[in-house]
Amino acid sequence: MRTAIAVVLSTVIACLTFSVQKASTPTAGDQPAKLFKKLDRNGDGKLSREELMQMPGLVRLLSVADADKDGALTAEEIIAYMNQLATKRLQSATPPPDAPYIQTEHRITVDGRERTFIVQEPKVKKGKLPVVFVFHGGGGRGINMAAVGFRDMVAEEQFLAVYPDGWKGNWNDGRNAPSIASHREGVDDVKFVRAIVEYLASRYDIDRSRIFATGASNGGIFCHYLAAKASDLFAGIAPIIGGMAEPVAKTFNPSHPISLLVIQGDADPLVPINGGPIAGSDRRGRIISTDEMLKKYLAHNGITAEPKVEQLPDIDPNDGTVTVVYRWPPGRDGVRVEYYLVKGGGHTVPGIGGGSLREALVGKTSRDFNALKVIWNFFKSCPPRRHSNPKSNEPTSKGVRQ
Repeated sequence: MRTAIAVVLSTVIACLTFSVQKASTPTAGDQPAKLFKKLDRNGDGKLSREELMQMPGLVRLLSVADADKDGALTAEEIIAYMNQLATKRLQSATPPPDAPYIQTEHRITVDGRERTFIVQEPKVKKGKLPVVFVFHGGGGRGINMAAVGFRDMVAEEQFLAVYPDGWKGNWNDGRNAPSIASHREGVDDVKFVRAIVEYLASRYDIDRSRIFATGASNGGIFCHYLAAKASDLFAGIAPIIGGMAEPVAKTFNPSHPISLLVIQGDADPLVPINGGPIAGSDRRGRIISTDEMLKKYLAHNGITAEPKVEQLPDIDPNDGTVTVVYRWPPGRDGVRVEYYLVKGGGHTVPGIGGGSLREALVGKTSRDFNALKVIWNFFKSCPPRRHSNPKSNEPTSKGVRQ
């Protein structure tokens, strides 16, 4: 039954970070096991209505996942239901024939590992295309992110959206977390990203001065790692509910100024806004506080003035959140820094997902703005990357095969 709870938590969290985890192979760590032990009071291998009521949002699973209608949930029932959700998500990832964009899957080999990614491109192209990388959360997949990502914008706004797959479901984001395979194996995901850019440049007319990265949770943490290791490549990043890893913070010194947009909830139970262990476990690594992270970017970008502060209109007063936006004046090379602080927000992506079940597990979702639209508008406002006088982090193609 511990497996069942792990499936519920990891799948819901992955949905909130633009993706759905494979429900047949759940690995959510120590927190779900502790939660199961707390919920399954009589240890009978089932969760009754009374046991589910300990987290009211979970009760809704009974009406949709209780296949034998016995009033309790087994591991098999929950796994079957989550697999149904994953299948529906995969079906929705397929573009309709009249879509204004084209979606294709690609494969390259990096350091002996076959790596995959999805590309969404406008059917009608009008000049050089900026590139937006979108990195999934822990346990996720690029194909699921493609279903809810920038697909409705790529044609009208004229850019490529790229959705890579992490190694065994995760990005090596610099946390040095022993529980994550890509960390244990020392996977070079920065090299993977650089290889994707070279692959794209050989097939599309891309604007190398306007390459951007966004992602949520593990994908957001990875964006900070890219800023540290590949600022010669990226003009800007937009991490969502993903802080900077402590080991990365200790040596943070990007080779170029880099624009930054941060979206973070102050009630996130998994990625703590004040820093500390991810999901309450040092085995998943630690991050610094959001304030400390912002100070590092401001100092690096040469920004010393105070930000302009505004509260967004509370469009949905019932979502339990309000958002305060901090916008600093431009820094070196005109780079920009903005911070969307979602007060009351959980481990969620504003404007995407939600529902009482997810809220019970990972907190509230803001309905006052759409994170994807905010991110693209921010990227559009960023100055292009200047490629003169890099300090370090030169790219390498050794070990890459297309």
